[in-house]
Amino acid sequence: MSEFEVVSYTVEPVEGDDQIAITIHASDGNKWEYGVPFSRSTGRYTFEELDVLEVDFGEEFAEELSDKLDAVMAEVMKDA
Repeated sequence: MSEFEVVSYTVEPVEGDDQIAITIHASDGNKWEYGVPFSRSTGRYTFEELDVLEVDFGEEFAEELSDKLDAVMAEVMKDA
């Protein structure tokens, strides 16, 4: 069972940088912010904290966030 619930979150590219910004607002009032670096040449990224977020917010949210991150990456790579 997750410790917190997600109130809202955003996943968006960082303008002028090869990075995706993730911001999560939780039900306990805390805010998590992550920068996920990626390679424009390969489209690959590493986001090791996803496992921690699964523990904190649950498997369903972690999968949703991963899907959203993949979708944002696809958009970024389309414009590359």
